[in-house]
Amino acid sequence: MMNVRKVIRSAAVALIAAATFVGTTQSANAVPPDKLADILAELWTTVLQTPSDENPFGTGDPEDACWDLGANIVAPLGPTGVESCTVKPGTRIFVAGSTVECSTFEGTSEADLVECAEESDAPEAPTVTLDGQPVSLTEVATDVTPVTLPADNLFGLPAGTEGQFAAHGWVALLHPLTPGTHTIEITNGTTITTTIVVEPGLT
Repeated sequence: MMNVRKVIRSAAVALIAAATFVGTTQSANAVPPDKLADILAELWTTVLQTPSDENPFGTGDPEDACWDLGANIVAPLGPTGVESCTVKPGTRIFVAGSTVECSTFEGTSEADLVECAEESDAPEAPTVTLDGQPVSLTEVATDVTPVTLPADNLFGLPAGTEGQFAAHGWVALLHPLTPGTHTIEITNGTTITTTIVVEPGLT
């Protein structure tokens, strides 16, 4: 059985992204923390409900680490960072400078999920930059969230197995990137670089 939380912690969990608008440095879009927590819950729900062969946390390709969350939101998230993501203009990038989930699938009791996620994640915000300029992150924790596992899931459990998870993260939802290539760096002991390519005409 795969321990997703262990994989993430050992990889320093880095999932970076950031954005710029009309060439200016971006800070968070004044998004309320509860909205950011909802997006983080949607991100981890998507990860946990994606079969292993399509999932970078399983046997999938690292290129699968650019998660489409709908509503023109993409979140780069992988066990060892994300090398690059290509998005269409108008896409908002969900930044997860650091994030950890705890689930009942891994043996954590429902009552302890939120505390487990908070204690397992980075105690302070990582340093994230976009093209050398700082990106502001907000600390959030999700509610306990139900999830149903698919066939060929990350935990090796039967399809349809039901459980719960909670997640903690240092996150932001930023303006869409301008067309072109942008360099994101996250530093949390080590530095990981992600390239975000905004490609006009991409559908």
